[in-house]
Amino acid sequence: MTRGTDGRGLGANATMALAVVAVIVGVAAVVVALLAQQGDPPAPGASSTTPSSTTPSSAAPSSARSSASTGTSTDHPSQTPPSSTSTAQSSPSSPPSLPASEPARLRVPQIDVASDLHPLGLADDGTLEVPSGERVDQAAWYDGSPTPGEVGPTVIEGHVTSSGGSPSVFFSLGELRSGDEVEVDREDGRTVTFEVYRVEQFAKTDFDTVGVYGPTDGPELRLITCGGEFDEAAGHHVDNTVVFASMVRSD
Repeated sequence: MTRGTDGRGLGANATMALAVVAVIVGVAAVVVALLAQQGDPPAPGASSTTPSSTTPSSAAPSSARSSASTGTSTDHPSQTPPSSTSTAQSSPSSPPSLPASEPARLRVPQIDVASDLHPLGLADDGTLEVPSGERVDQAAWYDGSPTPGEVGPTVIEGHVTSSGGSPSVFFSLGELRSGDEVEVDREDGRTVTFEVYRVEQFAKTDFDTVGVYGPTDGPELRLITCGGEFDEAAGHHVDNTVVFASMVRSD
């Protein structure tokens, strides 16, 4: 004789099935969350050194060229450039400088970065504008700084994270070490190669504005992004990571 099933049995089975489904969905959600979660960006290592010939000064980059703004963000990668002029920093020896030509593309092989470049100026509050919109994950050249190969520090910035906290173009900037190379293609077809000699992390409340933006004796490069822990209340990372590099050749 076949045993029948009453309504209570069906209800119990349905409840159990729903419970199993709920557990599966919950586990899947946790897995997805863990996969999506990103830790803090890498901090500069102890191998980064400052040459004895490099001394910070109180000075400003060259005056700003025309701005090509695409918007601003709360999490600015860098601080306000100084507005006064003084003695230039002494930089490591470098090849002769080049005439002006805007940067078009950036490559940092050591951290697998390859990005088109677009110019950005200053926001209304005097801080650097930051990449946004369709270009949010591209690096950008501060158009108030020298072009690559000119005397002075060429300033290139990029975000550390993008929407949803996913890594952006400069997430791994802190992994660079002294001796690593950075290549910048110019609009005139020349490529300028810079060699990293220092990588620093500064608290945003104690940013070395003069040391980062101040003039130098030869062509140099600054790569700037946010770093350190993310402050949920403030809505941004608490530090800035800055790569210092000097020109070693142009092709």
